[in-house]
Amino acid sequence: MQSTDSNFGLMKTNIILKRPVHVSHEARLEKEAVRRLLTFERFCRDNALWEEMSTCYLEEAVVNSSWFRGLGVEYIKALSTRKERAPHHIHCILVWTHGNRAVAMMETTLQQRSEIDGVPIDLAADAQMLYRLVRINGEWYIQEWTTIYEQDNIIPSVPNAQINISQADLAEFRPCCQNIAYLHKKHGKPFYNDLPGHDRPETIEAIYEEADRWLQHG
Repeated sequence: MQSTDSNFGLMKTNIILKRPVHVSHEARLEKEAVRRLLTFERFCRDNALWEEMSTCYLEEAVVNSSWFRGLGVEYIKALSTRKERAPHHIHCILVWTHGNRAVAMMETTLQQRSEIDGVPIDLAADAQMLYRLVRINGEWYIQEWTTIYEQDNIIPSVPNAQINISQADLAEFRPCCQNIAYLHKKHGKPFYNDLPGHDRPETIEAIYEEADRWLQHG
């Protein structure tokens, strides 16, 4: 899946981002096993099933999200203390495998009900989640994942309600994640502004090429 955006160069990948080809029945089953795992992990995250969620990760797994950077076990612990619900709508999951390693890309929308100055709002943030996974004793586990920002928006939850967000309010934030970043700052929450995003094509090229090298060579 190579972008037609003129800001993108030709990504130097040998396995990922390539057109799917016919593979064996066993290979198709492994790809489907990865998809099931990732779908289940997000379901657990969205429904506060923390113990089951932890079974999807290696002990040393690393998470790089919009608000957290560190070990997967600490990510799950931090999630369990949060009060707001922010479920994910999964659009598709692409998977590439090589031996006991896999790279997967999930297209998803984060949906969150919140409020700005007393006005209820809905945040929708489109992102890619790039995963690295390993197979141990026949089972797949998440080793690492990173968020790639695409775009986001905020709309009032109540028809005809007005929210006062000016262009100046958003100017300090990157265009690929300006609304979610604004909301985090408004509520005094951490936000990592240096993750890959579509406003910085070179960051996406780098992370995909690195994932491709890992998939081939470990």
